[in-house]
Amino acid sequence: MTLQQLRYFCAIARHSSYREASEELFVSQPTISAAILALEKELGFLLFDRKGRQTVLTKYGEQYYQELAPLLEQLNRATDRVRQMASAAKGHLDLAYNPPLSKGFIPNIVRLFLDREENQNVTVHFHQNSSKEIVEGIQTGTFDLGFCSFVPGAPHVNFQPVLRQEMVAVVPLDHPLAESGAVSLKELSSFPFVAYASHSGLRRVVDGFFQEAGVSLEIFAEAEDEDAIAALTASGFGVGVVAKMQALQYFPVRQIPIKEKECQRMLYLASSTHRYLTPAARRFFDFVQERVDTGQLPEV
Repeated sequence: MTLQQLRYFCAIARHSSYREASEELFVSQPTISAAILALEKELGFLLFDRKGRQTVLTKYGEQYYQELAPLLEQLNRATDRVRQMASAAKGHLDLAYNPPLSKGFIPNIVRLFLDREENQNVTVHFHQNSSKEIVEGIQTGTFDLGFCSFVPGAPHVNFQPVLRQEMVAVVPLDHPLAESGAVSLKELSSFPFVAYASHSGLRRVVDGFFQEAGVSLEIFAEAEDEDAIAALTASGFGVGVVAKMQALQYFPVRQIPIKEKECQRMLYLASSTHRYLTPAARRFFDFVQERVDTGQLPEV
């Protein structure tokens, strides 16, 4: 049994005519007749009664058509949708990113991409996830591309450097360090610390800063991202070190530069090295790289 045979059958059933079905499908009548005979032989029952020039479904043929026609229609719709998503002229992009990037960077860079004439028909689905979840989605094909931190030991994932972000200390407005022009990691370690969650890519980055400085931390609380850390800091749970983001201005915290110059993190654009990248996703990847090369990325 082949898909072609089933499509021939449904076309004949719709038209009650081999001739009209052959005209619709641009296939000769002998080809359709041979296909239906082979299908009937395999099924073990007749699909049509031939009454003169009219072709009528048998009882079993009618039941088979009622069951089969919606499935073929669903298959055709699914094929059309995916073909449109993968087309060079239209296309679709599943883009993942860390939640704080949603405040400015992601909307701005996607808007710039879609404003190009060749991308105006591209559709985009936005997915906010942790770096670990983004990498897993890249590996499984759930996401085409993802902006995230580097995740070590992730097979078949390419991490393309996009931009280097300054890391800043965040403290409550009434904190003893709030009026400091800059603080050291050692000064921060004297207070309860609000850290990134243990599975976060930035947790490893921040822990590395303190380890290199020979400083230990008293971690009082953990949070998923910059927004959550800033919220806990503002409520007096401790101090934190986060990637500098526009979103931080909306929280009642003081952002303070860190004295150690190496306190920066790299943001990456992750993609699969083993999965097909649709034309739309490939164009977005190249667009981001072009912006990196010319220094025209939106502010984070």
